[in-house]
Amino acid sequence: MNPLRRRALAVLIAMLVTVLATWLAHPTIRMAEAGTRVDLEAMVPRHFGNWAMDERESAVVVNPQGEGLVSQIYQQVLARTYVDVASGRIVMLSIAYGENQTHSHDLHVPDICYPAGGFQIERSARGELATRFGNVPVKRLVTQRLQRREPLTYWAVIGERVATSAVGAKLTALTYGLRGIVPDGLIFRVSTVGLPDDESFATQQEFVQSLLDAMSGASRKRLAGLS
Repeated sequence: MNPLRRRALAVLIAMLVTVLATWLAHPTIRMAEAGTRVDLEAMVPRHFGNWAMDERESAVVVNPQGEGLVSQIYQQVLARTYVDVASGRIVMLSIAYGENQTHSHDLHVPDICYPAGGFQIERSARGELATRFGNVPVKRLVTQRLQRREPLTYWAVIGERVATSAVGAKLTALTYGLRGIVPDGLIFRVSTVGLPDDESFATQQEFVQSLLDAMSGASRKRLAGLS
């Protein structure tokens, strides 16, 4: 079985399991209403370290998903482009937050939404992104659409747990559902264009490290599962 069919089968199985578990558990406690409200605009600084947000309209991050679908799944989407004022390197940041991670509202990971937007995934690997607060499990993809080559790093946070795949996210949501809890969740993604693949991933790691350094502990916990 080829990788695409295996991925599709794994996602289908996870969806069926999630539907069954939701029907059995009837989760009623909503994590989004139980804790401090998520405010992405306030949590993510516009300037930190050597990085500054590019305020120009031309710097808007391109989302491979259609706006209609995005608005159905997520309650908040933060999309910014940052420039390293020392080197001129550019990193695109996208964070999408959804309050209800049940089977009909679950997050769409880049492995699914990028191909749906016309990109081919040329390389895919799991890894860890090292920070001084601990390591974040991540997924690294190299995507290509026509002349646009876009390496990216992403992870998902479901409730308080990090996942790096659609199946992992669904199974994590399932564990909450079996306890009667409706978890919230987010996708954190950074990407670059115009750099060699290895340099892209090194730049993304540097950017994320600097961003997490500039955040409060509560924001790091929400966005990366780190204290």
